[in-house]
Amino acid sequence: MKQVAVNWNMDSWTPYRDTELHFDTPQALGASNILDAKEIAGSATGHYLARRVRPDMQYFECNLHFTEPLRIHKVLPESLCVVHVVNGQWSHSVDGGAPNLYNPRAPAILGLSQPMETIDILPAQSHVRLCGLRVSSDFIHELMEHGDSTLRPLLALQKDGAQFIELPNCKAVSCLFERLYHSPYHGALKRLHEESLTLGVFVELAVYMGASVSQRPCSPRAHRDLAHEARRLLEEDLGRPPCAHELARTLGVGETTLRRIFKNEFGRSMLHYLRDRRLEVGRQLLRQRKWQVAQVAYRMGYSSPSNFTHAYKARFGYPPCIE
Repeated sequence: MKQVAVNWNMDSWTPYRDTELHFDTPQALGASNILDAKEIAGSATGHYLARRVRPDMQYFECNLHFTEPLRIHKVLPESLCVVHVVNGQWSHSVDGGAPNLYNPRAPAILGLSQPMETIDILPAQSHVRLCGLRVSSDFIHELMEHGDSTLRPLLALQKDGAQFIELPNCKAVSCLFERLYHSPYHGALKRLHEESLTLGVFVELAVYMGASVSQRPCSPRAHRDLAHEARRLLEEDLGRPPCAHELARTLGVGETTLRRIFKNEFGRSMLHYLRDRRLEVGRQLLRQRKWQVAQVAYRMGYSSPSNFTHAYKARFGYPPCIE
């Protein structure tokens, strides 16, 4: 076992210590000093990291294979924790309730209004790769003292005990976590990268959890930024882009508002923009002479090569086979 970058002076808002562990062979987690817990039983191989990115936020990630059943009995303080699972799943129960399951289907957030006992249980030979962010409740309260009501949805997660919520179609949070997990930087640049992206996660959560259209800036520049972010998300996967409803929910605005802003900025509706971009990228692929028409058609999200051919001819004046 290799252990580096340990900081034992943790505040009371998280029992998890700043540390980085590499288990080359099965190691007992109880001896790893990952966290202050009532009980840690089980062994694992793989990688674990927890790092304070600012005094009130801790980023963590792991890629672990559990060689025997895992059981962690701990007390979590009042806080927020958002988790993005890449592979496998994680399960825990809070205050003796039904298990909460974290899986690749969607990011999930756990809000606690007070310290509560939790038990994590995973079977032997299970595997999980995930990353997440722990946020001190004091951080949210301090920001709220300045009168910014956009954070109320996050503050509401810390009422009435424990609240566990999945975040479907929240691609903005997932994308930020993927960039954190695959950070290309080292040293000071890596620390700055982690701080900026974790703050980005926090912002996207606040937007997703209910910031209304009226709470967003209404300046022309804000509208331009929103339109360009929508375009970026559409182009991330032209073959399987989000629908207008999903895109609006991800960006925290109404669908009608997003459609209007997008058309004002680019002069085309999202549907027409997406159609034109698919055909333009499809033409670029055909000119590379590496793919057949049918392969390009399916890659661009068309249900059949004939539909692609018809749209292509209508757009460029000749069929794709001529390229």
